[in-house]
Amino acid sequence: ITMARIAGESPRTARHVRISPGTVADPVVLCCEIAGGGPPVMLIHGLGDSIWVWRNLIPTLSPRSRVLALELRGHGRSSSPHESFTAADMASDIHRLSEELSAKRPLLIAQGFGARLALLLAVEKPEFPSALVLIGANTGPPNAAAISAMKNHVLAGEMSAAYKAKRDIIPPPRGMSPQERAEHHRLFMRNNPAGLAAALAAAEEAPNLIERFGDIECPTLAVAGEFDEPRIKALEGMAANMHNCTAAIIEGSGHYPQLDSPEAFETVLLDFLENLGLIGPRQ
Repeated sequence: ITMARIAGESPRTARHVRISPGTVADPVVLCCEIAGGGPPVMLIHGLGDSIWVWRNLIPTLSPRSRVLALELRGHGRSSSPHESFTAADMASDIHRLSEELSAKRPLLIAQGFGARLALLLAVEKPEFPSALVLIGANTGPPNAAAISAMKNHVLAGEMSAAYKAKRDIIPPPRGMSPQERAEHHRLFMRNNPAGLAAALAAAEEAPNLIERFGDIECPTLAVAGEFDEPRIKALEGMAANMHNCTAAIIEGSGHYPQLDSPEAFETVLLDFLENLGLIGPRQ
């Protein structure tokens, strides 16, 4: 495990954790920013995103939780192995990272494709998460055509075109300042093309989890923004078919309610966590 300060990006320290066996020549090393103390919370972003999407939420949770904000394989500062990998591999990365950092039974807060990975973990390793918070979850068959178009731009080295293709699938956070828009674009451009292309290929083949909703026993909060219409349908399916699911639609927000309407989102989130005892006492 090595430590590195990322200048100008975060007041937290980024820890780079090798989660592959020592015999692997091209190991997976995940970047994770850790803050606070208390019950463990893992923050899992979506395709093409980074820890940046949690920049408002981390200061809210860290006084009352041990927050582990990770960057997925093939994204941001995490490694990009040359070999192909699957959604199951990416989900397994999250589980192994929690073991390396001694985060037992963490709460998983996840967005977009990250929410699909969290659901996959809840299905395959039901003893692992204490609860799920799923934001703008993609749960049914992947939009393979849209993902493939984005992947093809990445493989051609056309990262700006890939960013535009991503915006067509998932509009960026609403109401960003010019500086925030520039930062959002810059962080996407920083993704390793080969790693991001492999992650997009994994997303193309990700399992349809709709038929597995009944297998999920842990408490779940499903959240969608009022303007994120495709994910509202997924939210309604989770609320109807999971045993212990609470659903909330956040007014005035799109795919990123934690950025678009942070006060409303955090009110819903903290109420859910406090009722379950999954967060430390108010300071």
